[in-house]
Amino acid sequence: MTSMSELARRYSIYTGIIIVLLLLLAVITSISTFFLGMAFGTAFSLLNFVSTYFQTKRIMEMQRTRKYRFSIGTLGRLLIVVAALFIAQAFPQYFDMTGVIAGLAVTYVILLIDPIFHIKHLQ
Repeated sequence: MTSMSELARRYSIYTGIIIVLLLLLAVITSISTFFLGMAFGTAFSLLNFVSTYFQTKRIMEMQRTRKYRFSIGTLGRLLIVVAALFIAQAFPQYFDMTGVIAGLAVTYVILLIDPIFHIKHLQ
């Protein structure tokens, strides 16, 4: 079975590649604000993913040691999304809001699609 840290590393690499591709599309195409917004949202999506990864590690550690540690978990991830949306709204000449919202979902799409390609390893 693949460890949690290997999965997190692989998903982070996939997300980084997508960000680079989106930035290239922003340079090449005429709808650069959409692709810049999508790259911006994807970067914040990656921040959310890393936050979720560390939160999961913290919960596993708390269960192992039986010691409670307070964290802002979900609230922190919501604040990251709100920050991305506020920044996109403040700079509409650079970031398209639709692109930012679509970019915020990229990591979740990767989380849904990637296991399909690894079903053979489970059998």
